[in-house]
Amino acid sequence: MRALLWLTVLAFAGWSGWWWVASGAARTGAETTLATMQAQGWQVDHDGLSVAGYPNRIDLTANAPRLDSPDGRWGWSAAFAQVFALSYKPWHLIAVFPPEQTLRTPVGPWALWSDSLRSSLVLVPGSDLALDRFQLSGEALRLGGGVATGADSLSFATRPAVGEALAHDVGLDIRNIHVDPRLTATLPPGLLPDRAAVVRLDAVAGFNRPLDRHALTTPPRLTGVTVREARAEWGAIRLHLSGRLAPDAAGFAEGQLDLRLEGAQTALELAVATGLIAPNARGTWAAMLASVAPGATPVTLPLRLSRGMVSLGPLPLGPAPRMVW
Repeated sequence: MRALLWLTVLAFAGWSGWWWVASGAARTGAETTLATMQAQGWQVDHDGLSVAGYPNRIDLTANAPRLDSPDGRWGWSAAFAQVFALSYKPWHLIAVFPPEQTLRTPVGPWALWSDSLRSSLVLVPGSDLALDRFQLSGEALRLGGGVATGADSLSFATRPAVGEALAHDVGLDIRNIHVDPRLTATLPPGLLPDRAAVVRLDAVAGFNRPLDRHALTTPPRLTGVTVREARAEWGAIRLHLSGRLAPDAAGFAEGQLDLRLEGAQTALELAVATGLIAPNARGTWAAMLASVAPGATPVTLPLRLSRGMVSLGPLPLGPAPRMVW
């Protein structure tokens, strides 16, 4: 009996010692990460770090955290941010965000409200702490600022791509998107509903180096993106994209995406109403649509990105997005 009691005491003491070591490592890791960001020019502020969760969890809380990018154009702040981990599984982190956050962007500040916005990060145990998988999910999201919008649910996830080194599968699913009333007010009555049904992305992103702890000092760069499917549905408009893009020598996206568009006439009216297509060019676009997709036939055209420009079939659309800076 006495031996069992001593074994229990030793086990308790050993576990308590492990928790104190793991919790101290978590706090030190957080402080080291913040110090590294500061050394790179980030402005990092908070009102204190605390660790709780004994005996089975490590709960790290930052009070009033604030981050500002080195150029001052981007920033984030909130009342708190929390990161949880099981004390015996510290490489699996769960972050919980408060109901309200503030985003600072080059076009002004934004407020983000949400229910149950949280993320899960699983790392590969080892000195490099390489990314295994990541997931972000939230409900009842609302964004206020330059655009007033929201969504009933959001899910974003990554995992290592099977058979492709330095590549990750990327998935995004946004449901029941609330369109800014200021946008719908500019549209012809009845053209489109005030909510878009879904935006979905299934893709593979390749990088030039592993996504691990060294990314803070040497950020990985995109080497290419394979879009298995990008889909958006808004009223009569159904948009599908698939193809592959890679950065050109200047960092702009280059390649081809195959576009399939249902509800092309509605999409044309939307583009004219929002200023994407000039009213005096409407006839040209309408004639092109009538020739490639008469009636209600879906439009199928290549979306080409080359030399920093995007063109849809024979018609130029504008500058290509940048993939590498």
